[in-house]
Amino acid sequence: MINNEIKRRDIPDFFSVDGKKIASLDEWKAYRSELASLFIDEEYGVVDKKIVPSIKIEGGKHSFGGKVNWEIINFTFENNGKSHTVKTHLLLPKDKANVPVFLNIGFEKEVPNKYLPLEEIVDSGFGVFYFCYEEVTSDNGDFENGLASLFEGGGEKYGKLTLWSYMASACMDYLLTRNEIDKNNVAIIGHSRLGKTAILTSARDHRFVLTCANQSGSCGASLSRGKVTGNETIVAITDTFPFWFKKSYLKYRDKENELPFDQHMLLSLIAPRHLVVGGAKEDFWADNDGQFLSCHLASYAWELYGKKGLISNSTLPKENDFFLDGRVGFYLRPLEHFLSRYDWNVYMKKFKEIINNDTKE
Repeated sequence: MINNEIKRRDIPDFFSVDGKKIASLDEWKAYRSELASLFIDEEYGVVDKKIVPSIKIEGGKHSFGGKVNWEIINFTFENNGKSHTVKTHLLLPKDKANVPVFLNIGFEKEVPNKYLPLEEIVDSGFGVFYFCYEEVTSDNGDFENGLASLFEGGGEKYGKLTLWSYMASACMDYLLTRNEIDKNNVAIIGHSRLGKTAILTSARDHRFVLTCANQSGSCGASLSRGKVTGNETIVAITDTFPFWFKKSYLKYRDKENELPFDQHMLLSLIAPRHLVVGGAKEDFWADNDGQFLSCHLASYAWELYGKKGLISNSTLPKENDFFLDGRVGFYLRPLEHFLSRYDWNVYMKKFKEIINNDTKE
């Protein structure tokens, strides 16, 4: 049934180059930089300069009954005579060392919030480094505010997803300077458009041990080809959010079959690290089958590293299906589009398995 759906969607074998299948790890490593450039050139873009921000820490305070050390950390970026400051929150279990951390790109300015069950996360032994995406730059076509104001070519050279991803990598730079952090165990998590951002970040920045892409859908984990009624297409997403991408991506509106890639190849750039894609049964817009198939197809990259990718059966996912034993995971929970405690608990369980080297491969 999986192969029938792949055939229906007419997914080319992008692991073949000039008619020859990539068959070794060396061949893959030689090709992956070309593939990464394709996504930069055709979909997301890139900013042309890395800015080292100045950091100012507002004194830590104990919160949640004294169990959490909470610091507000301000990142100030300067370029071309302009500056912009992004407020972030570092929340760590009090008096703990070697703390594994979730870097969470979020929608809300307040901490905690409806998407972030912070006390439960800290009680499970994790820290959280959090920033609100619109404190980086606005979620619209204005490229003259926030970090967008510091770089030229907004829209032409890069879209907003790239700027949110840029901030995520700056946060990772900072985390590696903190002695309390388990530097080998930092995960990145985002929901919806921020799930797309998490995938994009991890595809470019290989320091994240785990990527948690919650219901990222179109132009995230889901395949672009073969959408059915009720799924978000490139036309639909670029009608509403053209500024998330380079303008050049708009030439693929209603021309998905002309794409020189599909989204599973973006997932493949995360190999051999860990990836979990979360779906929700009633989230038809995100195309759960497309997300699952993307994980299935991308797993070839993990196999080239000698790792097991998605371990599943031969059928498309059903509600309450969990395929989490490989380095590529997928699950389909009940109900609607949301980053819930349910989702956080799935990701935390997987993160613990990674830390404890208990993942079945």
